[in-house]
Amino acid sequence: MAGSTIGSSSKLGLLLPALAVVLVFAASPGLASSAAPGLVFHVGGPRGWRVPDANTSYGWWAMNNRFHVGDKLYFKYENDSVLLVDREDFDACNATEPIARSDDGSTTFPLDRPGFFCFISGHPGHCEEGQRLIVRVMVHPAEPAPAPGPNAYTPGTSQPGHGGGGSGGGQGGSSSGASSAAVAVGGFALAAALAVGLVLLLQ
Repeated sequence: MAGSTIGSSSKLGLLLPALAVVLVFAASPGLASSAAPGLVFHVGGPRGWRVPDANTSYGWWAMNNRFHVGDKLYFKYENDSVLLVDREDFDACNATEPIARSDDGSTTFPLDRPGFFCFISGHPGHCEEGQRLIVRVMVHPAEPAPAPGPNAYTPGTSQPGHGGGGSGGGQGGSSSGASSAAVAVGGFALAAALAVGLVLLLQ
């Protein structure tokens, strides 16, 4: 009788930590997807960051995309610069005191907080000619999008004036929805395997 009690308590000692792991995976399916990276928006599409022509509008492009905390803006340019400025300097095209400045030809700005981000060109006259962009970052991070079907069209880049609308079509980014789903499924598979192991251990 004493032997079966000792055996049961040792099985219980193994059961509790394993059960805790199963519950963590089962109770938080978004655990793995919460660390998923955001989208990368290619400002200017294939043409990059430049003075807009008659068919280009950075303002229209920004209004037709949805930016979330964790997303990034990618600027590709030549013989120019991109400046992160406050709203007052944005409105005045004032490039004298930027918050951040980059002139390396390839710049990625992380959208790390909700609110407005204002960008202008640092090249004289370019801001006045329309080479400026203001984006509003939503409070909540984007939910992973379901993977598109085999016939779905998802362009690789978005050009100002030709960008997608709605909730992010044509963003020039790549969604991590499929990889997040795979990680979540893997987590559930691990939890299921642990549960089966527990049942076998208790017998």
